[in-house]
Amino acid sequence: MSDAPRDEELPEDDEAASSPFDHPAFLPVLVWAMALWFGYDGWFNPEIESVRFNRYGFGFLVAAGIYFTLTELTRLRFLMPAVLVGVAAWLAGLDWLGASDAWYKNVDSARLFNRYGALAALACAAVGALREALTAGRTST
Repeated sequence: MSDAPRDEELPEDDEAASSPFDHPAFLPVLVWAMALWFGYDGWFNPEIESVRFNRYGFGFLVAAGIYFTLTELTRLRFLMPAVLVGVAAWLAGLDWLGASDAWYKNVDSARLFNRYGALAALACAAVGALREALTAGRTST
């Protein structure tokens, strides 16, 4: 016979081990911290070479921070489409409503990114809203 304990003799672990990664605020705090870093590098750090990357990254990370924070606090329907509409409005505002001497106006690729990014975000918002509406219709019946 073996001296090893059988399965029924092993003590059961009543609590699963918890880690900081399991906390609901972990991802929103991480995304907001990255957004602050990108914002600092995009507007306040004169030695950074990739200013436009950091400024766009700041905008997208703020949108992600809003989404993940609201996801943890509430269960709002149509949250992702609403955030995508906000991103589209931000990019469209940069292109069509921005000042003539703005940081992106003299770069054609940035202006095209603003235009087509706004249209792509609107398209993704429309698809997401349609998907949300169709899945809500299936679950309510």
